[in-house]
Amino acid sequence: MDLLSQLVGTSTCKEQSDEIDQEDGDLITTTATTTAASTATGTSTTCTTVSSEDGFRVVELDVSRIDDAAATATTKANLVCKTEESNFENGDSPKFGIVESFMLKMAPDSSVQIFRSKKGFEKLAYEGFLYNLDKRHQKYVLWRCEMSKKPGYKCSGRVRMTEDSLDMYSAHSHPPNPLKVVADILKARLYAAAEDPTNSSKFLYHEAVHLASFAGSSGLPKLGSMQRVISRKRRHTQKLLEGSLNPASSSYDSSSIASTSASSDGNCSISDLLQTAERLQFLFTPSGGFKEIGLKKVRDISADNDTDESSDIKKSRANIDEDKKPELSVLHSLFADPVISDEKSECPFKPSRSKRMEIQIHLQRVAQDSGISDLTSPDLAEALDDADPLKFLRNEFAYPKMRTLPHVDLLLVNANDDAIYMCGNSLGLMPKGAKRLMDEQFEKWANMGVFGHFQGPLAWSQIDESVLDGVAELVGAQRTEVALMNSLTVNLHILLAAFYKPTPKRHKIFIESKAFPSDHYAVESQIRLNGYTVEESLICMQPRAGDDCIRNEDIIALIEEQGDAIAIIWFSAIHYYTGQLFDMKKITKAGHDKAAHAFANIPLSLHEWDVDFACWCTYKYSCSGAGGIGGFFLHKRFENDKRERMLGWWGHKRETRFIMDNELDLASGAAGYRLSTPPMMLVVPLIAFLEVLSKTTMHDLRAKSVLLTGYLEYLINHFLSPSSLNRRTKKVMCTIMTPSDPEQRGCQLSLKFNVNISLVYEELIRRGVAVDKRYPDVIRVTPVHLYNSYTDVHRFMRALLDSLIVVECDLEKKL
Repeated sequence: MDLLSQLVGTSTCKEQSDEIDQEDGDLITTTATTTAASTATGTSTTCTTVSSEDGFRVVELDVSRIDDAAATATTKANLVCKTEESNFENGDSPKFGIVESFMLKMAPDSSVQIFRSKKGFEKLAYEGFLYNLDKRHQKYVLWRCEMSKKPGYKCSGRVRMTEDSLDMYSAHSHPPNPLKVVADILKARLYAAAEDPTNSSKFLYHEAVHLASFAGSSGLPKLGSMQRVISRKRRHTQKLLEGSLNPASSSYDSSSIASTSASSDGNCSISDLLQTAERLQFLFTPSGGFKEIGLKKVRDISADNDTDESSDIKKSRANIDEDKKPELSVLHSLFADPVISDEKSECPFKPSRSKRMEIQIHLQRVAQDSGISDLTSPDLAEALDDADPLKFLRNEFAYPKMRTLPHVDLLLVNANDDAIYMCGNSLGLMPKGAKRLMDEQFEKWANMGVFGHFQGPLAWSQIDESVLDGVAELVGAQRTEVALMNSLTVNLHILLAAFYKPTPKRHKIFIESKAFPSDHYAVESQIRLNGYTVEESLICMQPRAGDDCIRNEDIIALIEEQGDAIAIIWFSAIHYYTGQLFDMKKITKAGHDKAAHAFANIPLSLHEWDVDFACWCTYKYSCSGAGGIGGFFLHKRFENDKRERMLGWWGHKRETRFIMDNELDLASGAAGYRLSTPPMMLVVPLIAFLEVLSKTTMHDLRAKSVLLTGYLEYLINHFLSPSSLNRRTKKVMCTIMTPSDPEQRGCQLSLKFNVNISLVYEELIRRGVAVDKRYPDVIRVTPVHLYNSYTDVHRFMRALLDSLIVVECDLEKKL
């Protein structure tokens, strides 16, 4: 029995079809009548479908009143008769991605619900989906299905609304889930309870595990997803507490989260979900849809409605499998009770704004808890890996083996072991999903040819726009402020051509010394193209004598001194050579105070920093592959700026681009700087990366990165620092150029040697270590929080020590 039959009874379908030949084309008309009846609810539904040559299918739906409220909430997804795609005669290929149009009667007793969302847009609950309806457009309403939030999904369209009907044109790229609405109810209730400071973290943690046990059959999210959302809401509650919120005034009953009575095998029946939905009517009612209710009102209603259910809920907790108990103890660290602190990470290590000493204290604490006396022991690395809540991310990437790397001496290593990949600062590893997504697009190319530009999932003509939300969140920007196009250096020239307008009084460009060569060449060429000389117009910021890194206060001082002559401040957020993280927020403010444009070529929090424009590559930490597509940022204050720039047809508004009348209708924001058709093969790997990133948060990744790089720094200082009593080499010295303060660096550590780095590099390669060398004396080592482990760091340290000992012995022999 199908799902609809389980919910509303039996259904019968009668189809009639007629084909009408006309002189100017064939019009295929199909009429389908569907009746779904249930003796319990007295429900009947009739829908008529008309198909036409233009690829539209119109479904007119008339839904009578359903008395059973819980059944209405769940079955309204299933009361639409689907028609098969029409085959075309004369050998023509069938149309792909047929657009559907649902004509819904907006009667007061209809099961279609429209209500307000948090963002101020109207929201529609229909056909098992939730839709955001943006009514700001005069001619039609735009909609986007909430279920298609993953990068790359094309699930949006337009709506025509009248007083008594709603005509919705849709193009779903994912299968319907009729229990999605019910699952959202359960999530909403759990997440609302997470915001209540009177609920213990242990209680929320048990509730999440209990609901996750139904994930296989009910459409509920996985446990990890609920953990992350709950943790974010706990942090939000923490901020409220810091703002003097008084939790004592709450009358919320912590045992009031709705739960389902399930068997110990973890299966969840439809009746279980319906019973749960009935207990949640204050959040979702068939007559009013989802209601945006203040937290206090939620607590008050909950206290009134759920007082008799406490004992039943406590009993249902006993149904959790005994096998889940070890999992519970591991995950409990993610649900710390809210306290007034500055911590923002779910990682067991929660760095404050201070010193590397806290990293060592954390290492000592983990060692003590694990019964380990030596902080340099591989057992500590294993203990850190066991406690790492993000270790699952490694399985999302294709990790090289020793036998697959070139120049590895298989007499020194085990061929089947994982390589020691510490080169994410140069090229990130491939997300496993990239191959699957690329194969899908190659298959579409083979089967559809040119139609792939506009049909199917990830239509190529809009493939760059499909990732804008994820990229904007990643760089701390708004959607209209970012674009994906070209490569890094090309984007540098596009930005400089638009914003570098030198005058006799303001013509200088300010950059850091030893900037990335391509950046340096681009700046010099733009200075010359504008009729000035590099000697008079280029300012290179040098570190102080004896320092490896540039001090932020020196940068600010130079801007204040020469700011009236500076046209562009062009700084990397993270210096590629030393790994130093600059204070871009202060640098940008200092430049604006002098009316100079501020620029960053590494994305972090661009909008918040008030950066004017920026660009970056995606093939390193965004793992989009060698030569991956470049990222582009333009601050919102330039959104309607019509300054002269390099132009191309992709900067034209999408709605009128293919009219091709050679009358430029320039898109606003960063999109107006695009030149050419987006390259499908370069965007797809980035989509795969964003899918991985959606499984965690940047706060969690940053917390792991601080500890991972701090652990590497501790081992290097312990074994190789010139001042260390445990130094393993006598003549070969290794120092760390990168600042020791975690707030002044990223993942990377730049190691400086007093010997020929080619000798050290070759020995590392023989031991299966992937790093890069930068002349004259630096090797860059980067443990990436997405796929590197603490064991990788310890293995690298052993390989480095072995390599340096060999180099030192060879040097002694030559002497």
